[in-house]
Amino acid sequence: MSGPRLLHGTVCVPALDQALLLYRDLFEQTVVHTGTVGKAEAEAWEAPALAGAKSVVMQPPSGSPVYLRLIEQADPAGYHPGTHYGWAALELSVKDADAMYARLLAAGTPIIAAPKALSFTDMLYPMQARGPGGEAIYLNEIRGDLPSSDLPMAKCWVDRLFIAVMGCRDMKTSLVFYHALLGTTTGGEWEMPYSVINLAFGLDASTAHKLATISDRRTVLFEVDQYPVKSTQRPQSNGSLPQGVAMIGVKVDVLPVGASWVVPPSARTQAPYFGATVGVVRGPDGELTELVC
Repeated sequence: MSGPRLLHGTVCVPALDQALLLYRDLFEQTVVHTGTVGKAEAEAWEAPALAGAKSVVMQPPSGSPVYLRLIEQADPAGYHPGTHYGWAALELSVKDADAMYARLLAAGTPIIAAPKALSFTDMLYPMQARGPGGEAIYLNEIRGDLPSSDLPMAKCWVDRLFIAVMGCRDMKTSLVFYHALLGTTTGGEWEMPYSVINLAFGLDASTAHKLATISDRRTVLFEVDQYPVKSTQRPQSNGSLPQGVAMIGVKVDVLPVGASWVVPPSARTQAPYFGATVGVVRGPDGELTELVC
């Protein structure tokens, strides 16, 4: 490997068994580890109340080494999905967005937007749904690469997580932070109507929002969205993680010198780390990012 790459997306959900109906059964992800959150992990996340919480780690059937982890915790008071700063969405590569839409509708999964061709390219055909922890899930049928980036076409029904999406108080501040941390650059910046944000905040469908991508050369890691001024910090119960997309893991060649670690990095043996050294940092809006070396 050369350069940062996504390793995992971690989602907190109120009922693990219900969440598995979506991620394991409808998305057909392979369970690679079932267990509980360890004390050292919980301390590294500043979430001691989660020690012992039920957890499942899954991998796409393609074998791509990018994982989804579910952790069970109760919804906190005042949680309104899609309206808080921090990690907001996971973007997954899928074989057939229309078939996915039909399957999710039949299962009663909340739909944010039906599959729709994008105005600027015919290489992407995405839809959006909302998961059991309030997380937004972007399900993107990739038909080819873009001029500025390489994208992973699905090799199975639902393949790998390939972009993590965050909502920011100040997009520029977040770009500066992650570029300094990961050695990345801005892949592109846009301003356009954004249905996921407009629906969450009850805004007119034509309301435009700024967004940018964080990239390592032709590989996009993150999408960074400028959230409306009425956004709030995501509420958390004492000693717990944010609900929905709680953190993102990034595999790196070396741990960055001078990073402000939550606790000193340490080796972890369990999935999705498999013996790697893991350090945890907080971003500008308090969001957790694990760096895995």
